[in-house]
Amino acid sequence: MQPPSAVRWTGPGEPCRVGDRVLPGGMLYVGTGLTAASGQGVEPALIDPRLPVEWGSPDWTGRDLGYWPSYAEISPRARAAYLRWLAAGRRHRDVAVGYAFLFLYGLERRVLVDLQRDDGARAAELPLIRAEVERLLGLFGSDGSFRSYATEFCALLEASSAADADVWAGPPPEVDRASPSPRLRIGLGEFARAGRPIPVEWALSWVLSHPGYSPRTAAKRCPEEFAALFALRHEDRHLGGLHLRPTGPQLTFSYRPASGGFRGVAEVAVPGVPDVFDQALPLRRLASLADECAEGLDAFSRLMGRDPQQRGSLAAAALLPEELVDLGAGDVGAFVEWARSRLGGFAMSAVPSADLLAWTGAEQPGKKDVVALARILGRAGIGVEPDPRFDGPVPKGGPVVFFHIEDVSEAAPSRTYRAATLLLHLGAAVSLADGVVAVEEKQLLLGHLEKALDLTSDERVRLRAHLRWLLSTEVKLTGLSRRIEDVDRSQREQLAGFLSAVAAADGHVNPAEVRTLHRIAKLLGLAPETVDSGLRAATETAEPASAPVVVRPGRPEPGHALPPPPEAPAPAVKLDAALLAARIAEAAEVSALLGSVFGDEPPAAPPPPPPDVPPVAGLDGPHSRLIRALPDQPLMERAAWEDLAAAHRVMPDGAIDRLNEAAYEATGEPVIEGDDPLEINRDALEAML
Repeated sequence: MQPPSAVRWTGPGEPCRVGDRVLPGGMLYVGTGLTAASGQGVEPALIDPRLPVEWGSPDWTGRDLGYWPSYAEISPRARAAYLRWLAAGRRHRDVAVGYAFLFLYGLERRVLVDLQRDDGARAAELPLIRAEVERLLGLFGSDGSFRSYATEFCALLEASSAADADVWAGPPPEVDRASPSPRLRIGLGEFARAGRPIPVEWALSWVLSHPGYSPRTAAKRCPEEFAALFALRHEDRHLGGLHLRPTGPQLTFSYRPASGGFRGVAEVAVPGVPDVFDQALPLRRLASLADECAEGLDAFSRLMGRDPQQRGSLAAAALLPEELVDLGAGDVGAFVEWARSRLGGFAMSAVPSADLLAWTGAEQPGKKDVVALARILGRAGIGVEPDPRFDGPVPKGGPVVFFHIEDVSEAAPSRTYRAATLLLHLGAAVSLADGVVAVEEKQLLLGHLEKALDLTSDERVRLRAHLRWLLSTEVKLTGLSRRIEDVDRSQREQLAGFLSAVAAADGHVNPAEVRTLHRIAKLLGLAPETVDSGLRAATETAEPASAPVVVRPGRPEPGHALPPPPEAPAPAVKLDAALLAARIAEAAEVSALLGSVFGDEPPAAPPPPPPDVPPVAGLDGPHSRLIRALPDQPLMERAAWEDLAAAHRVMPDGAIDRLNEAAYEATGEPVIEGDDPLEINRDALEAML
């Protein structure tokens, strides 16, 4: 037992004796005559062995403790409970929290008073004191007051420990926006003082911990992907590292002690370390980068919100930014390797669509499933036709065509390319009408489209693949009326003339081709005679004949009537190269025609509701107006949906994701399902509205 006149701090792990009780663990002030840190009264944590203790009737409930207990002022019964709790190793939680506070008072005094004058003891004891406070938090953390004071004290201990260490030697502290780690502040200041660039992990921890920045949903829902993308893009933008200016006031930390032995706020300074935590310019740069990364993960994040089990799937990989996709690993690697093996060393290769669709894992693959596969293949330098991203249909059988591409970007199809596919569609219908595709017909189609239209090299390659797919499948003329309804008569006649040249390119005009041309003429709103005159022009020889040319020698067949030839013998039918060149030279006019067909203006659609529509389920203005405009029907054609989305100036597929994400959060169900037609979940819609 200590002499009555002495005051001693028993260090961590050092036992002491009070009366006939041994108090293990140390970290106590025992003795007499120790003044409080404020200079007034006795130190509340001081255990004075002279004071009476009623060992037989301890006050475990702490009824006699008061709000700011002091060992000198609590009752003998309370002293008995406190000392017995200490003697048991401070392990029991079924005592009044005031006894844990009384012990904490002594730790506060040790750190804020004694250790400020003893560097050696500070380095040795701070980690042990912090460990003990964290242990007590595990016992008494359910009490809000104790949790608040003990947590703040731990932060102070962390700051004091960090000031004595090389903080950059380890990883940054965990993100905590409510109470940013002192070690983070000290570390940033140390990097600035030393002129060292901030490691990307510290930069990310800084921006996410700063109260002035609000992380987006994707950053919180997908922290691993977000951190990886942030690191990659940070490295690209700050090749030499991000440096902070070593300016600003000296870094200090404020702490309001729980002990009544202090008055006011205690401050702990970190000598020589500037406070750079709020430097505006680097924070703005990091916040901008963080927002950009979160935006890049939006689609992936929405999928994870709907179906977290999709993580690691091909569908999920297709939604990740390109930097995060490893084309040589996992399911993605297996899929890419399979596609490359099917393409082999050829420029393009036909593959059964069923083999491709099997990779979706869906019983009835839709547009989204095929787009996901096409996106992954595109990143590997492989194109696929038909591609829904380029206005192609979802394969329902037959082959698809793989081909090599150079441009792996995911830019939308150009207006010119979309125009070319329409003309190719019509031309393929003519070429396939007789069941045989002549080389001359194919060459005329591609020659015109590649030379006459301003296509990129990748678009030319894609167009060849598109033609190969068209010629290997059943080409239908349905669904084209909307695409040409605004074309004037003269432009339609030009288009009919070109298609007539395609039919005659091989020197023979089959009745089936003529019937197809007549169908196209009907689609174009032209009389069949327009096609017949186009056929005559296409089959003229280089030297103008003195009389009409026989389109096809032999007996006339039903369904095909041309003016009868004169009695003079007719020349053999052949296609003049100069005439074909003249057809190709009409590119500007045909391009203008196709531009009319494929104008950028969307088809007429109902005007959007007024802009003051109240928000629906947290959606922004355009999407709130869109969901209110959904028809009062269970089904909606895909084309009608795309028109409605265009009228509200949102992307069709992205809008479905946005509406469904809001629906999941509001009702637990999607509001739109299916591909074509779309299925409207009326129950979810009504609940949202």
